[in-house]
Amino acid sequence: MQKAITYSSFGDSSVLTLSEIPVAEPGPGQVRVQVHYSGVNPVDWKMRQGYLSGGQPLAAPQITGMDMAGIVDAVGPGVAGFAPGDRVAGLVAEGTAAEYVVAYAAALAPLPDSVTLASGASVGVTGTTAVRALGQAGVAAGESILVDGGAGGVGIVLTQLALARGIRVVATASERNHDHLRALGVTPVAHGDGWEERALQANGGSFNAAFDLVTGGKLDSMTALTGSAAKVVTLVDPAVAEAGGVLVTGLEPGFDGALREVVAALAEGGLSVPVQQIFPLAEADAAQDLSAEGHVRGKLLLAVAA
Repeated sequence: MQKAITYSSFGDSSVLTLSEIPVAEPGPGQVRVQVHYSGVNPVDWKMRQGYLSGGQPLAAPQITGMDMAGIVDAVGPGVAGFAPGDRVAGLVAEGTAAEYVVAYAAALAPLPDSVTLASGASVGVTGTTAVRALGQAGVAAGESILVDGGAGGVGIVLTQLALARGIRVVATASERNHDHLRALGVTPVAHGDGWEERALQANGGSFNAAFDLVTGGKLDSMTALTGSAAKVVTLVDPAVAEAGGVLVTGLEPGFDGALREVVAALAEGGLSVPVQQIFPLAEADAAQDLSAEGHVRGKLLLAVAA
C-alpha cells in the first residue's frame, strides 16, 4: 500500500483525503515512478471542484495532481529508453499526488543530472501548455507578443521560451512581479484600468499575438491590440475560439515532444521556473487553496518522497 491524496466527491479542499491505496504494476508500455515531487496547478482544484466534469459525478476516487518528477521504480513489457533508477519528469492523467504512479513511457522525459527533481516537477503541465500555446500563435523572431499573466505558472515559461526565440515580450503582472520579469528580459505593465494603452505604449504599437492565460474576458481588447481575433490565444475563454482564435486544450496534435523540449530548455539554462513553496503531501489542501487565490509566482509543489 502507499499514501496518496484522493477525493471521492467534488467540493472545496476539505474533500482531499490522505488515503492508503494499492501500488499498481506497470503494464505494456508503462513505467512505474517513485514520486519525489508532485506539481500543484490550477487544473487540479478546477477538477476537484467539478468544473471540468461535464456535470458527471465521480465514478471512483480520484488521485489529485497531473505532473511530477521522481525515480523509475519498474518498467513494463515493451518499454525502451527507461530503466529502474532513471530520473524522470512526467504527466499522469490518473493523478500524481501519490508515492508511486504508473505512467506511459511516452508521457515521460529523462531528467539530466543538471536539472533538479523539483524543477522537473515544475514544468509538466505549465511547460507543455506554454509550448502548445506559443507553437499555435505562429510568431517568429523579431515579432512581439502580449502575455496577460506573465508571472503565472504558464506565463513564466511562455515568456522565456518566446524570448529565447528572439520574440519581444510585453506582459501584464502585479507590481510585485515587475522586477522579476524585467530580469528575464520581459517588459512588464500593470494590471487594471488602462492596461491596453500601457501595453501599446510599452511595445510602441500593435502586437503579432496576444495570450490570455488567466482570467478570460479580454477578447475584444486583445483583438484591438493585435488587429485580429485569430491572433488571440487563450487557456480559459471559449469565446476566443468561437471568434476564430485559439483555445489551448492540451489535445492539439503535433506536440508530442513538448515535455522533452521544456526539460532541454531547463538543462541548457534558457529556462528557469521559480518554486514559490513546497508543501508536505498531507497539506495538499493548503497548496491548492493557495493556487486558487491566483497570486502565485512560478510553481507550488508537494514533497512526496523528497
